[in-house]
Amino acid sequence: MNKTEQIYYPDDLITAYLNNELNKEQRVELEQWVAADTAHKQYFYEMTEVWLAANAASGTQEESNRAFQHFRGRIFVSQKKKRFSLRFVRVAAAIFAGILLLGGGYYWGHNHFDPSSLYAMQTVEVPIGSRSRIVLQDGTVVWLNAGSKLSYTSGFSHQDRHVRLEGEGYFEVTRNEKLPFIVNTSDLDVKVLGTKFSVKAYTDEENIEVILAEGSVNLLNIKNPDESLIMKPEQQVIYNKETGTTDIHKVPASLAGHWTTGAHFFNEQTLEQIVRELEKSFDVTFIFRNEEKKKLTFYGDFRVDDSLDDILMIMSSSGKFKYRKTNNIIELY
Repeated sequence: MNKTEQIYYPDDLITAYLNNELNKEQRVELEQWVAADTAHKQYFYEMTEVWLAANAASGTQEESNRAFQHFRGRIFVSQKKKRFSLRFVRVAAAIFAGILLLGGGYYWGHNHFDPSSLYAMQTVEVPIGSRSRIVLQDGTVVWLNAGSKLSYTSGFSHQDRHVRLEGEGYFEVTRNEKLPFIVNTSDLDVKVLGTKFSVKAYTDEENIEVILAEGSVNLLNIKNPDESLIMKPEQQVIYNKETGTTDIHKVPASLAGHWTTGAHFFNEQTLEQIVRELEKSFDVTFIFRNEEKKKLTFYGDFRVDDSLDDILMIMSSSGKFKYRKTNNIIELY
């Protein structure tokens, strides 16, 4: 071919996508363009790398746009050369490690390309006996309780604000009218714009609990998408994963995330529920030698800096149960 072939590169669409400014029709147009050719995919990836690097360095859209212009200037220096022969430092390469490992599998079944899957998953895990505080890219503060795991994409806050929680978390969400913050759990999604709330969704527990401190949240039932519930401040929702039933209680707003300070309150909770909290806080294992003892209810509180021996001594002084402690194993009877 004597004449250099001119190829359409939708830079404006890519830039708008990365800034979350595409409407539905534009998104479809971009997806079709990316899926049509491997060169298109490669171009999209390199544009995304530059955008992510600029945002990581400065956090401003002005800098991102400047980086785009620099990138475009470099690749158009000579159209006679192979378009992607230029090499540049891949400052965001780690973000795409998961995709590069897939080899040529750049797009998913039926030629449908989902740009959001470009982003690698980030996971924060908190060991038993610990708590952790993290700040997400949008400024949202998340406290994670012992034995919890929070997952989100490296593109968080740019294209979506979805996180997946296994365990217990307290969220202080930065408000964004255009981009709701969604906590995904096994059975419920918690959708907010900006508020303070806690979610307890351990995989080994039968209930999912949500407590709203301020603002409002929308609870969405994954198994029944038409079912939703708008929560009000000082409400606690307890959803049973097995039966699908929901109970709503009025509670103090301070009960949301009370454990972030090391305090644990129990109000008419069963002994079984209480010892599960103790297991996570003190890294011990409880064994019930009498199944009936699981149903005993208690009122009270404890702090993680309290001695486990003191907590057990006070609770057992009620005469409702006895215990025997051997290293990290506590038998209840």
